[in-house]
Amino acid sequence: MFQDLLNSKLVRGSKVLGVDLYINSDGSYDINCMLLSRSKNKILIENKFTTLEHINEIEDKSLKGLPVCLSIDGKGILFKRVEKKSKQKLIHQLLPNAKESDFFLQLTESDSNHQYIAAIRNEILDTILDSFDKIKLFITNLYIGPFGVKNVIGLLENVEFVTNRYQFGSDTDNIISVSKIQEITTIRFKIGDDELYQDELLVYATGLGFFIDYDEENIVEKVALSKSEFLYKQLFTVLGWFSLVFFFSLLILNYFFFNQYNKKLNSANFKNRQNIEMIKKLDTLKSEFALKEEYFVSSGFLDASKQSYFADRIANTVPNEIQLTEMNINPLEGKFKNDKPLEFLMGKIRVSGNVSQSIILNNWVKRLKDLDWIREVIIIDYIHESTDSPAIFKLEIEIE
Repeated sequence: MFQDLLNSKLVRGSKVLGVDLYINSDGSYDINCMLLSRSKNKILIENKFTTLEHINEIEDKSLKGLPVCLSIDGKGILFKRVEKKSKQKLIHQLLPNAKESDFFLQLTESDSNHQYIAAIRNEILDTILDSFDKIKLFITNLYIGPFGVKNVIGLLENVEFVTNRYQFGSDTDNIISVSKIQEITTIRFKIGDDELYQDELLVYATGLGFFIDYDEENIVEKVALSKSEFLYKQLFTVLGWFSLVFFFSLLILNYFFFNQYNKKLNSANFKNRQNIEMIKKLDTLKSEFALKEEYFVSSGFLDASKQSYFADRIANTVPNEIQLTEMNINPLEGKFKNDKPLEFLMGKIRVSGNVSQSIILNNWVKRLKDLDWIREVIIIDYIHESTDSPAIFKLEIEIE
């Protein structure tokens, strides 16, 4: 399952560099490259680099980190169609006296009874692979000889076709025959929306192998390591992006919830502060009410009022010779001061007025004392300055 994940489209990516490397007789290289990309199940040609002579020239094309499908042919490459059931060692079917350990061998299916054997010396292959490793390109697919062309057999209209060096015969799936051509002609191939010349067919087919399920056998150890390094690097990148997107989404979601709950918290705090202020005001009002209630209770203002009765009874007893000027029921005790609460003389009535003779005042005082609701009557002030003017008096009546 993990291997399926590594080989999935998501991990492998959508771009590959196909490379056709041909070793000339003098040891120099002819290198053709084609950058392919996959978009919505279509393979598109993004760019082409032709007639390169050195592998490090690929480094100048800003392709670092890309997977590479490499086809190697030319000097030092041997291939041959042989029977599958041959008892000879594979290398001996190509070179009778060669050591198998000196060569890397690759098999390609032909028909039910035959297969192609391709061989390259290990030192030649190592030199090439090391050169790609130096420029930070990952070899994921390797084809020895021209057999990378097998990837486009099913896409071509004809069973016989040519590249710039070989003529091929095929059935619907496999290469049946390969022969070198002597004369190069210009031939075009239509594959999907792309049109290819015969010298581009092999490099296109080589790159196409990246997007096709390919055989994990017949692969050299360095290529296997390079492929694994690429896939794990891609997996790390994908997981990194996934983690970044996941945690960013989580952060956005967290911010959304934080923002929503923060608004609710602020609203609740605001209402709480309002309630606290209202509670403080209520406590203040309760305290004021309690003080006033206590004051009114202690002052007797909450008792059933008989003030009008007292005033009427007193007024009814006043003789004609006495003129009242003031009547104060429950009078204020002392003077009013801002820093002190008011105190009243509850159950007392103060009366002031004028009288011509003191005997008249005394008789009225006696009459008042006879009233059952009056406990005491005290003359607290009497002033008579001359016989020509009435006397001024002040009484204090204490009620039962």
